[in-house]
Amino acid sequence: MWWERKSQAASKPLANKDNEQAAEPLAVQELEPTETRQVSYAELDQPYKDQWELMEDAFALIDYRLYLYYKNHQWLGPQGEMRNMLGLVVSREEFEHNLTKAAQTGLLEKLTEAELEQLRLSEAVLERRLKLTDAGAFPLLRVLERFSMDTFQRWVFLLCYAGKLDAKYERLFAYLQDDVTKKVPTVQLAVQLYLPAGKTVEEYTAAFARKSQFNSLFQPEGLAEGNLQLHPMVLAFLSAGTLEDDHGLRVFDGRSDAPSDPLVIQQVLATELDGAMAGGAQAIAITGTEGVGKRFQVLHLMERQKALCLFADMEAMEHPARAVERAALAARLLDAYVCFYGLDSVTQEGEIEPASPVLSEALSQADIQREPIFLLSQRRMPRPIRPATVEFSIERPDEAERLALFTHYFEKVPLAPEVRLQELSAKFRFVPRQIQGAGMQAAGLSRISGGEALDNRTVHACCYRQVVHRLDKLAKRVEPCYSWEDVVLPESQKRLMQQACNHVRYQHQVYQEWGFGKKLGYGKGLSILFAGAPGTGKTMCAQVIARELNMEIYKINISQIVSKYIGETEKNLQAVFTEARNSNCILFFDECDAIFGKRSDVKDAHDRNANVEVAYLLQQIEDYDGVCVLATNLVQNIDAAFMRRITYVVHFPFPEPPQRKEIYLRTLPAGAPVDEDVDWEFIAEKFELSGGHIKNIVLGAAFMAAGEGTAISMRHMLRAAVNEMRKNEIVVVREELREYADLLEE
Repeated sequence: MWWERKSQAASKPLANKDNEQAAEPLAVQELEPTETRQVSYAELDQPYKDQWELMEDAFALIDYRLYLYYKNHQWLGPQGEMRNMLGLVVSREEFEHNLTKAAQTGLLEKLTEAELEQLRLSEAVLERRLKLTDAGAFPLLRVLERFSMDTFQRWVFLLCYAGKLDAKYERLFAYLQDDVTKKVPTVQLAVQLYLPAGKTVEEYTAAFARKSQFNSLFQPEGLAEGNLQLHPMVLAFLSAGTLEDDHGLRVFDGRSDAPSDPLVIQQVLATELDGAMAGGAQAIAITGTEGVGKRFQVLHLMERQKALCLFADMEAMEHPARAVERAALAARLLDAYVCFYGLDSVTQEGEIEPASPVLSEALSQADIQREPIFLLSQRRMPRPIRPATVEFSIERPDEAERLALFTHYFEKVPLAPEVRLQELSAKFRFVPRQIQGAGMQAAGLSRISGGEALDNRTVHACCYRQVVHRLDKLAKRVEPCYSWEDVVLPESQKRLMQQACNHVRYQHQVYQEWGFGKKLGYGKGLSILFAGAPGTGKTMCAQVIARELNMEIYKINISQIVSKYIGETEKNLQAVFTEARNSNCILFFDECDAIFGKRSDVKDAHDRNANVEVAYLLQQIEDYDGVCVLATNLVQNIDAAFMRRITYVVHFPFPEPPQRKEIYLRTLPAGAPVDEDVDWEFIAEKFELSGGHIKNIVLGAAFMAAGEGTAISMRHMLRAAVNEMRKNEIVVVREELREYADLLEE
């Protein structure tokens, strides 16, 4: 068999490092007719050169123990013969023997003095060389040290590791455990092999049922069944000396790595974190909106501390308790700090809730070696995880901080002269991650275009790609398709709208550089009211402003906002304004008098609830620091309190004949074929219609001409105009058409 070989004796003295006198000579006892691999005595006073050399000696000691266990195996028959086919068949002799044999005991209780001496001397050689070897020389020694293993645990661990390195042990374990399916050592086998003298099997077996640092080295599923299988993470560390990023775990080595970007803002918080580390905090909890820089601060802290940190994304891992244990195991293997993030839970409605009780309990019970533990979440933890927990909160960056971030991340991006970072910082209330993403997007587009400078529209598009919101559920996005050239209004009204645009462009200069922001605690947003008859261009001008400012515009669906249930309307309004802040868009309330109507005297519960809705809307408008455009056909129905909160009121007069002619001409595209017989003055004078109706007339005439295969003529325009008048129940008298009456008859 594999051990049947004559042993050799060695008598090399065991030198004492502190005492140069030679100790008693080591003598390897001669095994009877059998011999296993021997511990190397050739380099008794030398440290182990590598992990494999250490395992060679461990193999020798494990082999000898297994041989002794085989020799004294209690389930064999009275003569020690193997007649039962490894438990597949139970002989009568074995059955009778098992009925009368004593309870299971440790292997040391069955050995002779010579065998005990052999074990003692061989283990002394290994222990001596281990003391001469640097504890951090290779991964195996780091695991033995970091998990503070006693002698029993160390040998059980080496037994399991040997089974993964050499396939022969699978057959030996199956043989000794009388089960061909058990290719790993069981708790029972390990305890019997390495039970210290004078200890009970029950005591050491029960230790494997409790949570402990040592038990965390094994796969929990196997351990629950009594099988000792090393955790895959442990095997990976033993092989490579580190751990790869996997399953929500990422390693950052502050000794050699550096964060991708410098700490542009939040330097005060960085100093406070240094103080918390020096002050002996057991846990550091940092709360703040997603992307505000919580992990970024920890990365910089680890760089300053020259320390290793394991980042555990709890949102990416299932089973919170098991995920925490897995992170704790990885952190102990690496001797690293551990930073848990993604602790919040999300409801079905998308609301952010604090960490669940299960996760909080798992974190509080986690056996983590290096403190403090870092806990990053959007909502504050329900209770402190450790007694000495220091809490910090990171607010969204203010405008000055956003400008510093935009300046940093767009520093190497070529920008057109009209692009103003001050405008971007005022317009987009981004967190640092969003600004970083916009800068990366812009840099990528610049490289694609060969280094060309990016214009204002492209840069704004890069910013809007970073926006995440749920406004689509309560509003509809409108794609702006009009410009100032399409607007036909008195110059005074156009100037008023252009002033409103400047209100957004120069927010930074007025509020920050000139200091007006310190004088205004609220009401820094822009609200514009468009008042005029239907079809006078209110919706079109809202699109013009959105295009001029390069902002997205969402048209609020009133039917989705107003609810018959008490409190639902206010809830929906809050959701609209909250999502609008996240999306950095223009809110467009068409027919706003439906919800901005005048408050009335309270005569019943309906009046009281209606007044509450209006009052709540007043507060939201005043607190909203974005752009809000309201359009109404009945300005007299708007509550007077709203007028004080409106920044600009633009009245849209009904167009006179010169304006109507201009609208006709501007509505026609440059490529549309138009006959010279069209009398624009006559049409503009005769048909008193607003711009919306004029658009319908021009479009209707175009389809008539296309159907006939001709250019747009006076006949087409006249018929389309008469149809539009009839649609609005306005009778057109033939005599009023004068010389063009015959065209209508044709």
